[in-house]
Amino acid sequence: MGGVSARYRDGARDAFPVVLGYTAIGLAFGVVAQTAGFTVAEVAVMSLVLYAGSAQFVAVGLIAAGAPASAIVLTIFLVNVRHLLYSTALSPHVRRLAPWQNALVGAELTDETFAVATLRLNGGALASAPWLFGINNTSHAAWLACTTLGALLGSSIADTRVLGLDYALPAMFAALLVLQAAGRPEKGAVLAAAGAGAAVGLGGALVMPAGWAVIAATLVAATLGVALEGGPEA
Repeated sequence: MGGVSARYRDGARDAFPVVLGYTAIGLAFGVVAQTAGFTVAEVAVMSLVLYAGSAQFVAVGLIAAGAPASAIVLTIFLVNVRHLLYSTALSPHVRRLAPWQNALVGAELTDETFAVATLRLNGGALASAPWLFGINNTSHAAWLACTTLGALLGSSIADTRVLGLDYALPAMFAALLVLQAAGRPEKGAVLAAAGAGAAVGLGGALVMPAGWAVIAATLVAATLGVALEGGPEA
């Protein structure tokens, strides 16, 4: 049991960058949702069940605008379909886990927890279930707590943009990208892939829904990165 507890604590510690990012953006979401007419309980339930930052922002906007349930469900699906790519990338590392463990890991997989997990896995970490649970549980708890707190404080914050909260997640991903580049011998490949992904994402958002632009950027960046590094290892 001691080993299991230690690995869980390691995962919780590795989730620290995600917690920092979620603190700011979670507060911002809580304020936005409260301003749109959601109660504190509704915000907490959404963060507990849906647990998807971008999808929650979209859902709040659609619900506040009176969109039909079918449109809301379809939009959330399109926004989150990129998680299929994350699961595919993570699957080689978790094949030894039990099906129920993989199901629980997948249920709490987000952009940020995927980035942290793959950063550690690419550095040689073992994808044990307690470690992954530590990352996911800690991140989910932080998101739930911060969005709920944001809803509680919503009436006292008129405009979250002046606090710079909307930059929290981009800043966190930029930091994770720097860490990944620093840990690889071919830094030029990482930077080229990141640049191509950014170009496709920004350009694609002008002509297609943002969710599809993210998927296109991910595919282009991943493909270019593999090509520049000489393909997958045998």
